Amino acid sequence: MAIASFKAGEGISAGDAVFVSSAGLVFKALADTKDNASVAGIAVNGGSVGDLIRVNLDAIYTSSSTYSPPQDLYLSLTTSGAYVDYESVASGLAVTTYPGVYLTKVGTAVTSNKINVEVSLPRFIINPTSVLLLETSAAITIDAILQEDGSTIKTEDAT
Repeated sequence: MAIASFKAGEGISAGDAVFVSSAGLVFKALADTKDNASVAGIAVNGGSVGDLIRVNLDAIYTSSSTYSPPQDLYLSLTTSGAYVDYESVASGLAVTTYPGVYLTKVGTAVTSNKINVEVSLPRFIINPTSVLLLETSAAITIDAILQEDGSTIKTEDAT
């Protein structure tokens, strides 16, 4: 079992998925940015800012939550430190205006309350349900819009 200890950069609870910042502190992980989604493991104990947090990097973790094995668990995009099944990630993404999220596997449920911690690298996935353009948006350029029937609407250049 690989356990590492880090100082907490915020309040951490046992069972939270955490990432290590560039300053060497652990924070609750969240799927919103690549850094925040770069999960190191699951906190074995909780603590406040500055407390020593033990992190399970790649072994079986006994959770207080209930899972359905062999369920893969991914970092949540709405709740810091939480991990959920893929359907919850997909349905959560569908109701947000995020352009995309970082999908990070935290582990696999091996029993109803045990998780085999096996963290993956974060992969950016695009939100397929919507693209939000603001009048001040400069990063995205759209030449045409594809409609549900397969036809396209050409856009005009405003310049």
